[in-house]
Amino acid sequence: MTTKEKILETLLKSDTVSGEMLSQRFNVSRTAVWKAISSLREEGYKIDATTNRGYRLKQFPDKLDATQIRAEIESCGVKAGEIFVFPEIDSTNNEAKRQAAHVSSFRDEHGALTEGGKKLHRALFVSGMQTAGRGRLGREFVSPKNAGAYFSLVYAPENGVKNPALLTASAAVAVCRALDSLFDTNSKIKWVNDVLLDFGGVEKKVTGILTEGIANFESGKVEVAVVGIGINVREVDFDKNLSKIAGSVEEFLSKKERSLSVSRNSVIAKTIAELLKIYDSKENVIEEYKNRSCLIGKTVRVNPLSGDEPFFALVDGIGNEAELLVCTKNGERRTLLSGEVSLHEE
Repeated sequence: MTTKEKILETLLKSDTVSGEMLSQRFNVSRTAVWKAISSLREEGYKIDATTNRGYRLKQFPDKLDATQIRAEIESCGVKAGEIFVFPEIDSTNNEAKRQAAHVSSFRDEHGALTEGGKKLHRALFVSGMQTAGRGRLGREFVSPKNAGAYFSLVYAPENGVKNPALLTASAAVAVCRALDSLFDTNSKIKWVNDVLLDFGGVEKKVTGILTEGIANFESGKVEVAVVGIGINVREVDFDKNLSKIAGSVEEFLSKKERSLSVSRNSVIAKTIAELLKIYDSKENVIEEYKNRSCLIGKTVRVNPLSGDEPFFALVDGIGNEAELLVCTKNGERRTLLSGEVSLHEE
């Protein structure tokens, strides 16, 4: 047993233990004790150090675990698919698409799942770190090690993907339901794929969603959806600009002076359980999506993807296909199927 393992075992059995006692018990230097404690902290163990008292283990590392995720999904009465967990990956969406590329067709001409489809339909890809996390329009999604929950669901609807925007809207609602259930939040949605929490009068993004499709070239149908979700869980030192718009679940709880334990496994499991319930039942979540919108009644700056000039508009509502309904300054009513919007005070 290494010195680090011996020290961990002692911390598990003790309330508080001094560095001097650890040094004497294991016949190592105080520096060696400090290095072992530092290494345990890097692995995710939360260890407090108090002058004249010593070290105290307060929290275990929240290691992503497929068995725990599956158990928690199924405890919600939902059937889980295959679960693949990676300590580090470029992107969970990329990995899902790589594996899906080996399946020629997910469903046969009668709509039944093929053998390859049975393996990957409802499959979940999870990672504790992404080196190339992506949001919409190819933007970077910052995914530092052990800080967030980064996961992608593969779903092959019986009749193919009809409206990707509704799949994304459903994912946003599922995240909101999960966070509200686990942490008593009052989460909001910024069209089309961001989930926000209120940080003392300032709404910050804690979740981004990227839905991508996989086409069957023989049928010409978008056969499979890959729904990627990134949730900022731990407190992270974002850069100055990003910290103005992005936050985390733990930061939110600390602002509210609440010390609820936050398990990434539970966050992932609860979100996927909520999402699969919506997809499996074909639940229409648009009314809830509208009610959770943080944009309705506000002026936004619209940046069209077509390359047209940006314009300002008042958000009137959200349509039944998750499109944004706006009214421009000259009174023109427009329906936005895509684009980027940001809140703006003129």
